[in-house]
Amino acid sequence: MILISHIRQFIFCPRILYFYTFCDIKPLYPEYVSLGTQYHNRQNELFKSRKFLKFKLPIIRVYNNLYLQDLSMSGIADLVIECEDEIIVAEYKNQNKPILSTGAKMQLIAYSILASKYLNKPFSKIMLICSNNLKFKIFDITNDDLIKFDKVINSIKKMIDQEIFPHSNASMAACIQCEFKNYCDDRE
Repeated sequence: MILISHIRQFIFCPRILYFYTFCDIKPLYPEYVSLGTQYHNRQNELFKSRKFLKFKLPIIRVYNNLYLQDLSMSGIADLVIECEDEIIVAEYKNQNKPILSTGAKMQLIAYSILASKYLNKPFSKIMLICSNNLKFKIFDITNDDLIKFDKVINSIKKMIDQEIFPHSNASMAACIQCEFKNYCDDRE
């Protein structure tokens, strides 16, 4: 079963998922990981008093830290917004502007697929939320995004099924912030 959080890491560099899956290594997380955890904890606390009126959506219910699973994937979505005719999965990001990376988009699509099954409603949008005052941006999901998602999932399954040590497509800047930089030895 694929952990949804690993999808973003696979896109960042497929070796991260390889190390998590096949190696008994305790990673050394960069400081920004603990800052992100603190930010998420703060958002969980603020969730209790929020009404989400700022989103101007026909909200029926908002789910916080919703565990989702099917036969192929599992994970905990930061926020699932159930509207009258659709669901929108949102992710908290500890950043000043709601900038959506490819990895975050694929991760949010995975959560959306599972939330759509769970709540029996379609999805066509995802959302990033940043800062404590709910600065947000909604992104449309296209058919090309879904095709790319399928390709990523198939690549992950192939790597896991065949136990392939993948090529690293990461840049020097990416390798510097990787929790496995002391094990990969891909960059000098």
